[in-house]
Amino acid sequence: MERIRLREPQITPVEGGFLLSDPYGIFPKPVALTEGGLFLVSLMEGKTLEEVQEEVFKAHGVLVPRQELEDLLKALEEAGLLLTEKVEARLKEEEEKLKGERPMRLAGLSYPKGEKEARAYWEAFRASFPGEGMRAEILLLPHLEPARAPEAYGAALAVLEHTPEPERIYLVGVAHRPLREKAAALPVPFHTPFGPAEPDLPALQALDALLPFELFNTPLAFREEHSLELPLFFLKGRFGKSRLLPLLVGRRSPELGEALRMVQRDYPGLLVLAVDLSHVGPRFGDGPLTRPLAEEARRRDLGFLERLAQGEPEAALAVLGGNPTRVDAVEVVASLSPLLTGRRGQVLAYRLDLEAPTLSAVGAGTLVFPTLPG
Repeated sequence: MERIRLREPQITPVEGGFLLSDPYGIFPKPVALTEGGLFLVSLMEGKTLEEVQEEVFKAHGVLVPRQELEDLLKALEEAGLLLTEKVEARLKEEEEKLKGERPMRLAGLSYPKGEKEARAYWEAFRASFPGEGMRAEILLLPHLEPARAPEAYGAALAVLEHTPEPERIYLVGVAHRPLREKAAALPVPFHTPFGPAEPDLPALQALDALLPFELFNTPLAFREEHSLELPLFFLKGRFGKSRLLPLLVGRRSPELGEALRMVQRDYPGLLVLAVDLSHVGPRFGDGPLTRPLAEEARRRDLGFLERLAQGEPEAALAVLGGNPTRVDAVEVVASLSPLLTGRRGQVLAYRLDLEAPTLSAVGAGTLVFPTLPG
């Protein structure tokens, strides 16, 4: 009797039940389930269909028809959540592709694909910010859809305008897909309309050697990750020759911050934190956006940014408390605390952007830590 093997799904609550989908976006068709269907799926891992029937009967006195379970397994396979030979082969094929390059996923959607059009788009974002920047050693900028926070990206471009091209860029984003370890890197060229951003392999290998876990651990997590692709569009438009260290953080990793601090002694470069701030409204589990909810989000976001600018990352995290407004910068900032402590910075832009169709909002900000004198 064949035992069932499942992948960990992405579960999205919807009206009347749940959607289960492939967390890496390879299989686009989700499975729609009621609460009862989700319960059945929760029993399946490592069991035969007969054992699932037995478990349900013991718990509820109901015999689930075998055909119903077989239909559920078929739907799970179509969604890429049942580990069959066919599904495993597809996952391996997609992972192999990412060992050579990381293509653009959002070109034509979030930014233009052609270089000429991309340059005009880039320049328009710089024009959206009327202020001046300063030479940076560390930069915090959003990964929100660019059209939703133009002044935040414009402020970042003003900073890049005053910053000499670094030999390498440490781009640290938020992992929106599951990682096998606390953090991960993908050592391949990342394509942009301005040409590929080539990886800095020696620096990545030096970083990997200092960590207690394998750094190159989840290639598929990078496949559709916007927290790297969107900031990289703006970075590559300014710095055409800089090498890239593309890093994702899923869970806080003080080891990563310490390792980065050591690696930067031999491999100095611009450190970029690609993070967003509060996520509030129905899309994120709240009611529709109200003035009190917006005020709370702004208060926490600005308190967080201001304490970071004072060189106090632990105090910045403390401002968030239990993080009721879901600031997604938490794990990245907690991980990079060794590099941020004692550094004085300046908040250049902040916006709580309304997503009108869903009555939700996301915070985005730009914070620069200038190069230290001498």
